[in-house]
Amino acid sequence: MLGTSSEELHFDPEIERTARANRKAVRQAKQAARVATLDQPSQEEEEDTSSPYIAEEEHIEMAEANPPPPPRRTLGDYGQRNDGEIANLGFQPAN
Repeated sequence: MLGTSSEELHFDPEIERTARANRKAVRQAKQAARVATLDQPSQEEEEDTSSPYIAEEEHIEMAEANPPPPPRRTLGDYGQRNDGEIANLGFQPAN
């Protein structure tokens, strides 16, 4: 339910110090995760000496050859500007 909490909020007289400590903890956690991800690919590269290209066994799904048709235009679409140029009237008399 909105507006209700399961526990009461406690007053923090040094909110800036707490916020700084929280940001530092998050920054250190992100840095540790970044270092872990940088170390991990180098180990995989040593194990995998095959071609960096996709293996023949892997099958890539291609998009359908025929894209879906554009949505049906309404009268409001005909009055909109076309890339900042003159508004498209949709039809003009042959006079």
